[in-house]
Amino acid sequence: MFNRSKAWAVTLLVAVAVVGIAAGAVGHDWYMARHGGGADRGTYSGYLTHELKLDQAQHDSVAAILHRRRPEMRAIMITIRPQLDSARARVADDIRAILTPAQREAYQRLLDRDRAERARADSAAAAQAKKP
Repeated sequence: MFNRSKAWAVTLLVAVAVVGIAAGAVGHDWYMARHGGGADRGTYSGYLTHELKLDQAQHDSVAAILHRRRPEMRAIMITIRPQLDSARARVADDIRAILTPAQREAYQRLLDRDRAERARADSAAAAQAKKP
């Protein structure tokens, strides 16, 4: 039976997913722009340019919008990060429960790698936020 608690849980998961995807797109766009990805290689603005056949002015406008909204996205992520980390830990625990010992070790390596990548991205974002 689908009760109110489950509805709230599903709503929270969907909200976290949406924010995560948006923050990931903005973060990825920022990272690729600063690390040789170019305007059209591996960025959200590049993706939109390709999929929607944007002209250069539209592409530049999309990039400016993403840049302007970046602080808002960061503020949201800071607010929800503890809940997201907690939910992520519960998911990992549930997944570990169905894995063999060898799979658990491999899974832990994946989690460690993902955590390190997030830490690097957070450090880069913090360094960028300090720049004028």
